[in-house]
Amino acid sequence: MSSQADDLYGLQIASIQSELTQLQTSARIVTNAEELIQLEHEIHEITNRLAAALLGQKMQASLDSDEMSEAEEAMIEQHPKRMKSEGKKNSRRPYIIRM
Repeated sequence: MSSQADDLYGLQIASIQSELTQLQTSARIVTNAEELIQLEHEIHEITNRLAAALLGQKMQASLDSDEMSEAEEAMIEQHPKRMKSEGKKNSRRPYIIRM
């Protein structure tokens, strides 16, 4: 995995985990149905962001893997016409997949 993508996802995941820890250790008391619904929505929002960051990290690792490079080479070899290589291009930022 590229160092830049690894750093970005690592920081994002650590930040979200910190939010979850703060929520878990808070002295917040739910006293009615509205507060319960609000808390539930907050938990879902945070955990959805964590799931998206983890999935993005794994997808980036897959895209950067040797196995993916081998699959790309195999696909190129099977192509009926000659393909022109434009070289490997590095983007300024990693792929970000949002759910």
